[in-house]
Amino acid sequence: MNIKFSKYQGTGNDFIIINNISNFFPKNDNKLISELCDRKLGIGADGLILIDKHSSLPFEMIYYNSDGFIGSMCGNGARCSVHFSFINNIIKSKTKFNAFDGIHEGIIDHDIINISMSDVIGFEKYEDYLFIDTGSPHLVKIVQDVNNIDLINVSQKIQHNKQFKKGVNVNFISKSSDNSFKIRTYERGVEDETLSCGTGAVAAAIALNILSLTDINEIKLETKGGLLNIKFRKSKDKYTDIYLSGKVKKVFDGVIKF
Repeated sequence: MNIKFSKYQGTGNDFIIINNISNFFPKNDNKLISELCDRKLGIGADGLILIDKHSSLPFEMIYYNSDGFIGSMCGNGARCSVHFSFINNIIKSKTKFNAFDGIHEGIIDHDIINISMSDVIGFEKYEDYLFIDTGSPHLVKIVQDVNNIDLINVSQKIQHNKQFKKGVNVNFISKSSDNSFKIRTYERGVEDETLSCGTGAVAAAIALNILSLTDINEIKLETKGGLLNIKFRKSKDKYTDIYLSGKVKKVFDGVIKF
């Protein structure tokens, strides 16, 4: 079987994207998906995305982590999926689509892709972290300098905590300028630092607001892979009208033979 794919990256968060509207891909072949995402044995990616048929919307995004198993909401993956679907004539420049956590809106402005995110209601505290669910579970901690954090070691220790049986994403933030902050993220399922994480950036922006480290509702976050912009509206402990935006790029097209 030959499968056409596109390799995408959204601020350094990279994905294999496949048009599966005709439902031919072996969705339960976790080994195949893991091998395709392997950077030494396969194409290499943080995750694999299937653009699937949906009963009432133009498409559904099915996201797999690089371990080969279904993941939760992926913000950067969603942004790349919107661009992929646009250039493959599945959608117009503005659309709605379904993902792990429900329906999202996607808006294309050249190479900048905006997507709506799920509302966030409340938060929890875990030691000196905030736990925030943005469609994926995230821990967020403010530090003096993200570059001085032993991210992998600290984050992997947290994965073994019984409180997070399914794992948890871990984010560290430090201030860069008045309204800009740096962020580093360890992603579960990838089990490593990624150059960028969309749902992590949203969690970080909300954490900054909760902790009164910024009083604006539009926050710029500097990831290792580029700049992400997060907007939101706050009403008491509820965050709504959340939008994640940033650049995406199609890196190349290819064919998988197996």
